[in-house]
Amino acid sequence: MSDNEYYVVRGACMRCTYGTHPRKINLPNSHGAFVNGKPMMNEGDYSPENVPHFGICNSPEQPSTETIYLIAEDGSTISGKPCLPMLTDKWINTKEQTKVEGQPALTTSSFQTCLYHGFIEFHTNGQQEE
Repeated sequence: MSDNEYYVVRGACMRCTYGTHPRKINLPNSHGAFVNGKPMMNEGDYSPENVPHFGICNSPEQPSTETIYLIAEDGSTISGKPCLPMLTDKWINTKEQTKVEGQPALTTSSFQTCLYHGFIEFHTNGQQEE
């Protein structure tokens, strides 16, 4: 791994280019591999239980006609279509040499693309976070 690439564990912060809010990746049941006492993630952890919504979706491809209202990071009220990430395949750019429950490990270089063309990437690795 490069000097600025780290294994991703439960609680790492992600952002989507079309979403308004950062979110943490979730892992309801550990795969049994840990870094700094925290469960490691693998390329198969892309279901809705792993990757929650990112607030409001600003993608022109998002077909919803629903409008939701949220508090933005700056404290203002914002509105728009609800983010409902549509991930149909495994994480990309994983660590093939490190297997977590038989699948390549996620790193801070791993990413996803939503069907609505949002680019999802990690902003933290989750290892030092509470």
